[in-house]
Amino acid sequence: MSTRNPIQASSTDVAVTRFLPYLVEIQRKLYVLLAVIFASGVLGFIYYQRILSFVLKFFNLKGITIVLTSPYQFLDLAVNTGIATGVITAFPLIIIYALRFLKPALKPKEYRLLLRLVPVSLLLFVTGFAFGAWVMQFVINLYSQAAIDFNIGNIWDISHFFAQVIIVGLCLGLVFQLPVVMTLLLRLKIVKREVFTSKRRYAYTAILVLAVLLPPNDIISLSILTTVPLLLFEIALLFNQSI
Repeated sequence: MSTRNPIQASSTDVAVTRFLPYLVEIQRKLYVLLAVIFASGVLGFIYYQRILSFVLKFFNLKGITIVLTSPYQFLDLAVNTGIATGVITAFPLIIIYALRFLKPALKPKEYRLLLRLVPVSLLLFVTGFAFGAWVMQFVINLYSQAAIDFNIGNIWDISHFFAQVIIVGLCLGLVFQLPVVMTLLLRLKIVKREVFTSKRRYAYTAILVLAVLLPPNDIISLSILTTVPLLLFEIALLFNQSI
């Protein structure tokens, strides 16, 4: 039978007592976050028809027949819409909690820089998501019109369609964070500007590979999805030229 060292036990108790308030605070914030996600998710679940109808109206799918391939897809669409609504609604709260968590570990100057970049990051994410939706709309209109000209019908699965829109939008929203990430790395002196300029070809290659992996995989959308991140990379270098 093992005995517990009194010194070790005392140290463990002190550590638990020291970090207990932080753990309680994290638990409380998780409860608040889950409550927000659940409440907004329920609203998204209830009003999923209006949300999806708005999206379909935005894309203006002329000449395209949207179909359900399963009688249970209504439930899947409602659940997925609720989850997406809950996560999107809770996203600003997640950022606030993250800033409060990082504040003690940062210098005042670094924290002020982070605060200035947060609105820019949110704006770029929304812009990237909207740009991804625009790319999808542009490609859809282009190819659906070509199908109509050849008197060919377009039948699309609604779940697959919405999945593509969300994937492209989220990926482009993350890609549009490139200037923010580069600015943080440069301003905090984690990476020197010369590293980005000397390794530019690797950054270009990575952007091209990412564009290839994103749907849709046609030459037109590939050109658009490659050009914009490259411009963002160069704009970030230009913006931080004085460093």
